[in-house]
Amino acid sequence: MSTSAATPDAEALLNEAMARLQARDFRAAAPLFQRAIALGSDAPEIRNNLGQTLRFSGDRAGAVAAFREALRQRPAYGRAAANLVGILLPAQADAAQAVVAAALAAGAGEGLHRAVAGLWRDAGRPDRAMFHLRALLETSPGDTLMRSELGTTLMGLGRPSAAIPHLARVAEEMPDRADAKVNHGLALQQAGDIGGAMAVQRRAIAQDPGCRPAWQNLLLGLNYVPGITAAEVAATHRAYAQRFARPAPAPFANTPDPDRRLRIGMLSGDFRQHPVGYFLEAAIAQHQRAGFHLTAYDVGKRADATTARLRGLFDHWHSLGSLDDAAIVAQLRADGIDILVDLTGHTETSRIGVMEYRPAPVQVSWIGYANTNGVAAMDWIIADDVVLPPEDEALYIEKPLRLPGCYLCYTPGREAVAPSPPPMLRQGHVTFGCFNNLAKLNDEVLAAWAAILARLPDARLLLKTAVLREAATAQRLRALFAAAGGDVARLDLEGHSPRADYFARYATVDFMLDPFPFPGGTTTVEAIHAGVPTLTRRGRGGMISRNGETLLSAVGLQGWIAADTAEYIEKAIAFAQDADGLAAIRARLSLGPLGDAATYARGLEAGWRRIWRDWCARQGR
Repeated sequence: MSTSAATPDAEALLNEAMARLQARDFRAAAPLFQRAIALGSDAPEIRNNLGQTLRFSGDRAGAVAAFREALRQRPAYGRAAANLVGILLPAQADAAQAVVAAALAAGAGEGLHRAVAGLWRDAGRPDRAMFHLRALLETSPGDTLMRSELGTTLMGLGRPSAAIPHLARVAEEMPDRADAKVNHGLALQQAGDIGGAMAVQRRAIAQDPGCRPAWQNLLLGLNYVPGITAAEVAATHRAYAQRFARPAPAPFANTPDPDRRLRIGMLSGDFRQHPVGYFLEAAIAQHQRAGFHLTAYDVGKRADATTARLRGLFDHWHSLGSLDDAAIVAQLRADGIDILVDLTGHTETSRIGVMEYRPAPVQVSWIGYANTNGVAAMDWIIADDVVLPPEDEALYIEKPLRLPGCYLCYTPGREAVAPSPPPMLRQGHVTFGCFNNLAKLNDEVLAAWAAILARLPDARLLLKTAVLREAATAQRLRALFAAAGGDVARLDLEGHSPRADYFARYATVDFMLDPFPFPGGTTTVEAIHAGVPTLTRRGRGGMISRNGETLLSAVGLQGWIAADTAEYIEKAIAFAQDADGLAAIRARLSLGPLGDAATYARGLEAGWRRIWRDWCARQGR
């Protein structure tokens, strides 16, 4: 490290500052660095270290100034550039891009590429991460870890077919790493190859039974797989729980008063524009606070306008995404949470490991994963009479907490959705639609749709989901549809659209065709909100498989629930030939109780009180 006019006193201050920095005593370190600089000990490295201490002390403006000064002194200083970018993202993406461009132009190279690729990815900008990953692989094509990053970033861009060969190569080059197989399986699933995806995850588990990501991807994936029973899916969840069982927790200090104000915590990585956000926001906004204190434990890496709104609705908010499970458990215990609600289950941002420690006396599953978690520490799952009938209770570790009406409450977006007549009235033919992800479109679903189109020679089918903008993925789907007997010429495929344009596409569809055994949830409610009914098939058992049933029942469309695939085909044809009946339904269809957040919140509050009283009654026995 070079310094200018450094004094012995400055050197001593620097040594002490570095010791404080390494001990993570940032508030003490910052003034020591500043005094050393004032005494003449200055260098880009010192400015960078000062920036880090200020950053982690909460002085964002001071940190930005320190990093910028380090870059003024050494424009190609990649570490300072990456640290500055880390502060600027995600809110100031253009400013961050300017910092990167300047440092690269000055000669910063591989180190900066490596650092900022991950920062862009975590900020939800995989497009910008790609530039750096490709640059690294041009100079180091044998860098397996960077190839893995490239593959996962391609998935983030909705390009699974491009990701698959990269991630397959990573798995081949790292045969001793079970976790190297996990992302390959995820890419296959995103591309719609659910059978191939599940085979890869099972191979990872066979190699390393403790590979938690493979287990969780397997559990989620089984919900998509046709030809297996709900009991088989439940048994696999229980097998996971046995593998990752935790010892009993320490006793709780929570006062077992059944009527006091309750501290309710909600754990999720999806407090954003996501199904969790859509089904949470309105209910929380209407939640009464006299008897309940609500705390959010955000373990996600992405934030958006929905995140900002949700932050304003909770009484308290913790951002804990950088902490491990044990540290989050410690925070929950310190906060004295009475009822801890998991909103993620075994989905992408899962922190079910936190729930396995049982950091709260009462633990509940809600919204994010409509199936058993399999985890013994989960006490309840929020459900309703339709989505979890008595005959399904044996599938669940959790006890059902059934709400009156539907267990979901939708938060309507700001997009204008006006009722419209069926497009068939002006087009002269029916247009079916499905806006669900490709993993749901298995061979049985495609065969049913092919049979429907075969009986209606002028009908068209619009399939819309983000990954269909990738030509190779779209072509694969066309091939699968043709193999199922479908007329590819009447298949319309679309990728991602801005949200307003996405909602506008519902008006171009006469009615939606639900996939099975994993039907739509958010897409079905969005269609209802747009005045478009959905034809669904009765589930095989388990909440996920019955989501269509409960949503349609809530708005009076029980006649749109088919008992089996044969009836599903016949109903589709009958509805397609009844333009007047369809027009009448579309004219009156609305969210109704699915959008009545005040009534929903009262039922939810009664549920919290009921399960708390249950816990209180069992204390001291």
